[in-house]
Amino acid sequence: MIGDYAKTDVVKAFPTTPIREVAKLMAERRVGLVVLVDPKQQDRVVGVVSERDVVKAVAFDADLNSPVDTIATKNVVTLDYGENVAKAAEVFKKYGIRHVVVTKNGRLYGVLSIRDIIREDAILKEMAEFYEWTFEPGMSA
Repeated sequence: MIGDYAKTDVVKAFPTTPIREVAKLMAERRVGLVVLVDPKQQDRVVGVVSERDVVKAVAFDADLNSPVDTIATKNVVTLDYGENVAKAAEVFKKYGIRHVVVTKNGRLYGVLSIRDIIREDAILKEMAEFYEWTFEPGMSA
């Protein structure tokens, strides 16, 4: 299940947080995705900002004091906690993304990255079983 591997220490910000602060958060916390949440319901996802979004903002001279909402993706791709990790791999490929927001009962639970998948033998084994592939321990190393 995706929920077994999702990082639950999610880096969050509000849509009104300045782009500069979100970029700083990413650097300090060493993450590639910040989840934007509703200030009144902090388990309700309203957007995401990726490293790519920040790089584009800098490249095109965006005002880094502007609200991060101006560069955020608002149609967030989410997967439920109980989904098979093979579904996450399909979503990464289909949408060309590196992170997916994981929800449980419709609420923010965590984030799963493509890096999480390739680093864990357990995940690769689960995917191999799902797709009926051959798997040997250590393949992710």
